[in-house]
Amino acid sequence: MSETLCVGVCMIDWDSGVCLGCGRTPEEIDGVPVPPAADPPPTTVPLPDNVAAQVGEGSE
Repeated sequence: MSETLCVGVCMIDWDSGVCLGCGRTPEEIDGVPVPPAADPPPTTVPLPDNVAAQVGEGSE
């Protein structure tokens, strides 16, 4: 992200994708948050008790 401060002239150059006034992208200007990194999925998901009672927990 450009560290240039906003100069109050928002005009996006769609060819380059940045503001002609400050050099930031529309996403940077709008402050679109970057989604946090997702936690890795659990390696195993426990079965509900009623299902585990009928089929067992599985093989080890």
